[in-house]
Amino acid sequence: MDEFDDEIKKLMDEFWNRIIYKELSIEILSTIPDDKIELAILDYIDTKISDYRMRFEVISNMPEGFQMIHSTMTLETQVDNGGFNQFFYNPSGEYAEMALRSLKLIGATKYYEILQNAIETYMNEKENPELQNLYSQRTLEGFSKSYKLTSLSEWDEKFYALGESLRQLRIDFIRSNPEMFIGS
Repeated sequence: MDEFDDEIKKLMDEFWNRIIYKELSIEILSTIPDDKIELAILDYIDTKISDYRMRFEVISNMPEGFQMIHSTMTLETQVDNGGFNQFFYNPSGEYAEMALRSLKLIGATKYYEILQNAIETYMNEKENPELQNLYSQRTLEGFSKSYKLTSLSEWDEKFYALGESLRQLRIDFIRSNPEMFIGS
């Protein structure tokens, strides 16, 4: 167990002591290893947000590359954690259209089709007053009950079943288009 604890401590130390770039250039991006580049870009985005209530607006006004990183990583983490129901229930749902454009940008066509269908399902479910009542409650209980009324889980399974890695598509896109990730 000590070896495991040591490894966790090492990873935590590395995370908390990472370099947070307030400026990104092609030269800086070229020095960041693939396994750290997405987090470095997310950290950079966070340095530009002084009021988290304005997060969506700030990101929406950033260049397309930054929007791609943020929206697709938000989509992926939310869906992996609690499915499309969680993605749309949480404020993350406001990134749906941005994520859709971003998936197209990086050539993630299967993910694009699934998200497009999930958005359509979500929009259709806006006609269900019982489900919308649960969504409007913004409570854990309402969130839990909403899973029984939504059919978004159909798209969860398709999303999880995809073999291609969104992470690798993002990294490949960054490496092929570093000029889209420059900022000061």
